Amino acid sequence: MAYKINRSDEHIVHPDGPASMKDVGTMYKKIMQATPEFYELEPAEVIECWLDEEDLPLFDDKPDWSKYGWAKVRMTFSNGGKDDYKFARPLDSNIRQYPFPGEIVIVATYLEDIYYTQKLNMKNQVSLNMAVGLSKITKFWEQEEYKENLPTIGNTKIRFLDAEEGDITFEGRFGNTIRLGSNVKEIKTQDGVKEDTGKENSPNIIIRSGQRKLENPDFPAYKPIKEDINLDGSSVWMTTDQKVDIKLDNSHSTFIWADKGSEGFGGNRITINSDGLIFNSKKNNILMSSMGFIGLTANTEIGIEVPNDTGRVYLGDGMADQPVLGGDQTMELFGLLVDYLIEFTNQLAPAMGSIINFPVPIPHIPISCSSLVTKLQTLKTRIDEPKSKTVHVGHLRGPE
Repeated sequence: MAYKINRSDEHIVHPDGPASMKDVGTMYKKIMQATPEFYELEPAEVIECWLDEEDLPLFDDKPDWSKYGWAKVRMTFSNGGKDDYKFARPLDSNIRQYPFPGEIVIVATYLEDIYYTQKLNMKNQVSLNMAVGLSKITKFWEQEEYKENLPTIGNTKIRFLDAEEGDITFEGRFGNTIRLGSNVKEIKTQDGVKEDTGKENSPNIIIRSGQRKLENPDFPAYKPIKEDINLDGSSVWMTTDQKVDIKLDNSHSTFIWADKGSEGFGGNRITINSDGLIFNSKKNNILMSSMGFIGLTANTEIGIEVPNDTGRVYLGDGMADQPVLGGDQTMELFGLLVDYLIEFTNQLAPAMGSIINFPVPIPHIPISCSSLVTKLQTLKTRIDEPKSKTVHVGHLRGPE
């Protein structure tokens, strides 16, 4: 909000003759010094930010949502006392920095309306920059009254990003950041300098939610930190010609090593890392395509499901029409076949021929039947060997 400071050092001089050029210059200088100092921008202390329904003023007995995001502020220099408040709206309608009570914002008046802009960096902390009481000319010692349901902020372990020249960073209070920057040849780490990380000045966009924990008690105060794709909560790295040193739980995978190579993951790449990932399409399809291969690895299970018998899982060809066999059911039918052969063989073993109605044993049949029964019984003990312990299929049709 604009304000001015009047000067009190004006002098009245009575003429005692014609004015000289020196007299005119002296008088002009005194007039300029006596002109009030005018300031278009003024810092203001935030008392409340209207972000809850109960915070909003009423219009026709209903919350006035048109004032969402407005702030109740007290001007730092031009206020008329402790209870002289102004109501300022956010200056930008698209990108907003909602202040916390006790922080100092810049206020200006445009077209007779009051607006607040960015916060003053009073403490050089990304999480909180409060300066409570700065706007109280008198009674600055009295405690300010804020609403009760304020979130907990002010974590001094949340640090600024360790940036490089040319970077553009967006940094939230809670360890969530966006960096529009580039790769550097040697990146600074907390322990020193790391080896070559790829092509110098290759552009990148790094999104992080959840700064890694600062467990080292000797970590210097206010020291900024870089993103760490392995230790941060959730990360999306969009890189070009930059090697991303991500650690994978399935490092034994042939697919992963084939893509990673000996120098790490590089090239134009999007890398996502978190404790869990969910991809969901509410209406249409999820498509995955690759000019190389698509590798899926897991330490416990990989599930591919369709809801019922009407669903289809195609392997090898999108037009595949040959069904796969279920291991248990196939082996059950195969076991029945073995049992039938054993039964048939046992019945065949005592068979005899006849010569003029005189039964005569047929040589070799008992021996062959006995040998076949032994082999079939051995085969039946191996009936589970073809079953995969890893891949299972569903929606099988049993006996009808």
